[in-house]
This record gives sequence, structure tokens and C-alpha cells, in this order.
Amino acid sequence: MHPLLHDRRAFLAYVASWLALSYVPASVLALPGGGRFLSALAAAAPPTVLFGLGTLPLYYLCQALPLRPTSIGRVLRIQSGLALVWSLAWLVLLALAARVVDWSIPGGLADEVERRWGPLVGVGAVLYLAVTAFHYLVASTRSARATEQRAAAASLQLREAQLSLLKAQVHPHFLFNSLNAISALIVADPRLARQLCVLLAEFLRGSLAMGERGTVTLGEELELARTYLDIERIRLGDRLRVDIQVTPLAAAVRIPALLLQPLVENAITHGIAGSVRGGTLSIEARTTPAMLVVTLTNPFDPQAPPRRDARGGVGLLNVSRRLAAAYQGATLTTHRDPDRFTSTLVLPAHLEETPHAEPVLAAQGTDRR
Repeated sequence: MHPLLHDRRAFLAYVASWLALSYVPASVLALPGGGRFLSALAAAAPPTVLFGLGTLPLYYLCQALPLRPTSIGRVLRIQSGLALVWSLAWLVLLALAARVVDWSIPGGLADEVERRWGPLVGVGAVLYLAVTAFHYLVASTRSARATEQRAAAASLQLREAQLSLLKAQVHPHFLFNSLNAISALIVADPRLARQLCVLLAEFLRGSLAMGERGTVTLGEELELARTYLDIERIRLGDRLRVDIQVTPLAAAVRIPALLLQPLVENAITHGIAGSVRGGTLSIEARTTPAMLVVTLTNPFDPQAPPRRDARGGVGLLNVSRRLAAAYQGATLTTHRDPDRFTSTLVLPAHLEETPHAEPVLAAQGTDRR
């Protein structure tokens, strides 16, 4: 609905403004203060107010034709043509109103409209351009307000993600498995137990530090994911294999902090960990001219019973909500084959100001031993 129709006082002020603007065509037809000026004002007011009401839908046209450097010529051509059409339509209404006034109070206003049609067409065009500028201002203000609301919603989603960080990204099941693996390795392989303790501390510290930041580069997010995968590989052994292919431009794109981690965790917990043979977690990231595309693929055992602590839906829903709050047009889609699950993130590519010139990130496995 048009924003003016939501606010009664704003709508009344809009109508009053057009009543005041009827002074302009009236002053073209008769000198202000003269004997015919009140008659000219009575003839000009109704068509001018109707002009203002009839151009309310221009708000939607202004939204559909935003003023951008690449389209300014096309917009000016369209709006100029419409200005001529609307000014001629307004002139016809003005001529009819002048005849009605002449019928009530003879004064020759209709003849005056015919004699001064050129200046009156100009006045109509100026009125159209003025109301168009007004609607562009309203559309711009509402767009800026919507952007602020999305930013506030994104900030709130990030704070909620920080508060539930240990539950959403470092949930008790993961901690239990890691501590249990450390306990088992203390006697069997003290060196590996120490390494697992270091990795776990590094992951916890990195998760908490990253949660304090609004955005990070995809490369930074993947470094945290590598630490998580190192821990899981010590626990799962050769059942877990990792293949990461990320272009330099994709690694420099900024994304909301801890956006990728739930997807990686979902792929391990509900995919590879539940498969006897294990499998390869594939992470691929690339950029199109304006978008970042991240694809995670993992195998799963279709015969495996569902996990009692199943959180895959919660993690995916959390990512979808954060995307919706932070961006317009960003998506998270999933595809389930008979034995393979794929998650695809598509979001705007906001590059780091000074991306590092480094080769394509590629990893086969994540063992740091």
C-alpha cells in the first residue's frame, strides 16, 4: 500500500499541498487580487487536487525505475513522456472546470485557458516532475529505513548466535566426544592427546573470538573449520577425508561470522560420522560477478538410524534466518541424493578491501601432525 495511505495526517497534508498548488495555475489565468482570481482559483483547485490523487501510483513506478547511473537516460525519457501526457490530461480537466465556473459565474475563463494553453502545459509538466521527485524521495527514505531494519535484525541475529555459540557450534555432544577421545588417548598416545587438547582449545578460543566480530572473510571462517575438522579427524581417523577448493577471490569475500561452521558440523555429525565407511567432505567456493557460491557435499548412510541429538534442521534454519536478516536475495538450498547431501550458499560478494594475493586454497585432508 502507498505509504501516504497508512497515515491519515500525512494524506490530508498531501491533499492540502495540492490545494495550495492550485494557486499557480490560477495565477496564470488571472492576476492575483483581481476580480476573476477567485473564479480562476475555483476552476484550478479540483483538477489540481485530482492530479495529485491520480499520481499517487507514481510511487510504484519510481520503485520500479530507480535512479541509477546506468539507467538515468531511460528513466528520464519515460518520465518526460509521462509528464507531457499528464500535463495534457490535467489541461483538459482544467478546461472543463473553467467551463463549469463560466456557466455559474460568466467570466471568460474557458477562453483564457485556450489562450494560455502553452504556459499551462508547462505548469502541468512541472507539477508532474515535482510529484515524481516527491515519490522518489519517499521511496528512497523507505528503502534506507528498510536497510536499517535489516541491519538491526542482522545484528540481533548475530548477538543471539553469540549467546548460543557453545550450543549451536560447540554443542555438548562434540565436547563430550572430544574429551572422551582425549581420555582414551592419554594412555595410548599421550602426544596425540596433547595435540587434541591444543586443537580443542584453539577451536574454542577461535569460535568465541570470531563470534565477537560482525563479519569475517571466508578464508578466516575456513581456518576455523579446518581446526574443527582436525579434531574430528583425530576422532574419526581415516573415515574422514576433506577436499577444500576455494578461489582467492572467494576467500576474500566477507560473510557473517560463524555462518559456515553449522554447515560443516552438520555434514560431519549427520553424514560422515554416521557412515561406517566414512567419506569425503567437499567444500567448494567460487565467485560470480556479484555473488559468492559455497557448496558443501558429504556422503551419508541412508540405512543409519536417525541421531537422538539430531540438530541438522536447527543448524540449517539458523543459517537461513541469518542470511535473510543480513542480505536481500541470499539463499541456502539443500539437495538430498540417495547417499549424498549437498548444501549451497549463495550470497552477495563483498570483498575484503585488500585481498591477499595467494594461490587457490586447496586441501586434501586436514591432518596437521
